Amino acid sequence: MPQPALTVTVAPGTPREDWCKVCKAYTRLVGHVVVLTAEGVCPAGDWAWCSVCSEPDDREVTRG
Repeated sequence: MPQPALTVTVAPGTPREDWCKVCKAYTRLVGHVVVLTAEGVCPAGDWAWCSVCSEPDDREVTRG
């Protein structure tokens, strides 16, 4: 008997501003990630993105 299809939704939380230790500025966005399944909600971890450090084509070489 085949297993039923698993439906999973990944939901990033509302981003909030955070301090980037590399840039030494409030240029980082962070949030929580949760997985929504038929059984309920499960925290999956956190995500982070810096508007300066995360852009490899636009980095300033003197930072950090």
